[in-house]
Amino acid sequence: QLFKRAGNQAVDVNPAAVDIGMTTHGSNWLWAVFCVFALFSLVYAFLFLTAERKSARLSKFAIASPLWISLIMTFAYFTMASNLGWTGIQAEFNHASVSNSSATPGIRQIFYAKYIAWFLCWPLLLYSFELATATTDVAEEQSRSFFESLHNLLVQIAGVEFFVIGLLVGALIRSSYKWGYWTMAAFAAILVAIVLFKHQLVTLRVRGWKIIVLSFTQLCVFLYFVCWGLSEGGNVIQPDSEVVFYGILDLCVFALVPAFLSAFVSSKGSLGFIPSLPMHGKNRNHGTDLEKQSNHEPVRHSGETEVPETGVFGGTTAPGTTIPTSTTTHAANTTTTANTT
Repeated sequence: QLFKRAGNQAVDVNPAAVDIGMTTHGSNWLWAVFCVFALFSLVYAFLFLTAERKSARLSKFAIASPLWISLIMTFAYFTMASNLGWTGIQAEFNHASVSNSSATPGIRQIFYAKYIAWFLCWPLLLYSFELATATTDVAEEQSRSFFESLHNLLVQIAGVEFFVIGLLVGALIRSSYKWGYWTMAAFAAILVAIVLFKHQLVTLRVRGWKIIVLSFTQLCVFLYFVCWGLSEGGNVIQPDSEVVFYGILDLCVFALVPAFLSAFVSSKGSLGFIPSLPMHGKNRNHGTDLEKQSNHEPVRHSGETEVPETGVFGGTTAPGTTIPTSTTTHAANTTTTANTT
């Protein structure tokens, strides 16, 4: 009896008053995924604090994003494993049903907590991709536009936020109109994929394992839509199978991929672009003064007889021609006498 009470009681403590809901088996899987993300969070926190202490600038940039992704996913999976962060929506189809259903089709448990986590994590993951593709060996550095990279990153972030919100809104709708939101979300995901691959392959000319990781991530993105169609959309699979499907995708996209990207960036030594921003303050004035000094004629010292460009009467003097000192002195004395008279 004591052994039974020590088990997972999340479903019993926080019951879901729905017809089609998660069982203890699904909660056990969510607790396992929670432990994985919690472990990643602890490791990244240690690495981040170590990088802060050593002032390892590039390592801090590489680890900060995976650290926050792991923390957000830990928070979300703790919520879902506790059988919280959900709402009940009547399903459109009666594929997955129970015998004592209160309605036909039955009320299905929809976890909205995962959509909040995706909304926060996807921009951080895209930032990690951009940082990894902008990081090169010193011998491979090339000039890249900072503002072009920023533009592409903002377009990608807007697209992924759009498809996450589209899937969330569609999941909360009972009627067949939910598939309109799914279609718009899928269109946004395809648009983001085109922009991302064009930026990586054409603009940055990324090759090698980076393309493999990018292609794997995009494959997982499309599998998210498949899982949504089988669960919240089509009500084909039970919520236990749904959380397993989503959990595997989240582990691949938000645990493995950020780990590879952060390890790659930390192992490299420089960024492939340097923002060409206008300089302000002392450095700018100093550079201008140096330019002026390089173009300004040198000051002639007393007794120097060579005139580089201008003659006595405004004409030009041939290079190398000198004016005798006595002539210059006599002219100065004559002018002084005339002024005195």
